[in-house]
Amino acid sequence: EAPMASISGAVYTETDERMSDVALQLTSENSEFAATFQTLGDGAYAFDNLSMYHQYVLQAEKDDDPLNGVSTLDILMIQRHILGLQELDSPFKLIAVDVNNSSSVSSADLIHLRKLILGINDDFPNNHSWRFVDANQQFEDIYDPFPFRERTEWRSLEQDEEGADFIGVKIGDVNNTYSPARSGAISSRSETTLEYTTIDLEDGMIQ
Repeated sequence: EAPMASISGAVYTETDERMSDVALQLTSENSEFAATFQTLGDGAYAFDNLSMYHQYVLQAEKDDDPLNGVSTLDILMIQRHILGLQELDSPFKLIAVDVNNSSSVSSADLIHLRKLILGINDDFPNNHSWRFVDANQQFEDIYDPFPFRERTEWRSLEQDEEGADFIGVKIGDVNNTYSPARSGAISSRSETTLEYTTIDLEDGMIQ
């Protein structure tokens, strides 16, 4: 009988908030080993009884409630970062700023975020509401995290692999106000204020 192994880990945010409702997708060159695992409140996952000495690729996905954690305060913080007034201090916050998935941070991201808050757009252009970073990745430059690693790969699974974690980044949320209780809920714009009118997003200046 072929020897078996497992792959396990957890999904959490930069602030160590365990994430539920994240789909872990495991694929292999042998399609019979492909599987999906949906995390619960503890954010943990495990794939057991995997045939050893095969290639495996693991990715995480969650794409719901794009407005969760997004507010006009995020716009102001991103604006200050772009203008060099107060830099965002982690690679995960900068990944959250890249709303249009261009692997860069610019005023275009602000415009897309503003359209989401105003209800002009219902989701992010060319992006999911969450991105998941291989937690074992080391960033050489925390102010330039692109490109970042969104999958973990084993060319030949030779033992149990524990701690294959992912760090979830809520796109547009740079001040970590994402609410797990809202996850999967229909977003409401009733709390949106009109602070955005103090920002001229076209020329990047605070007025």
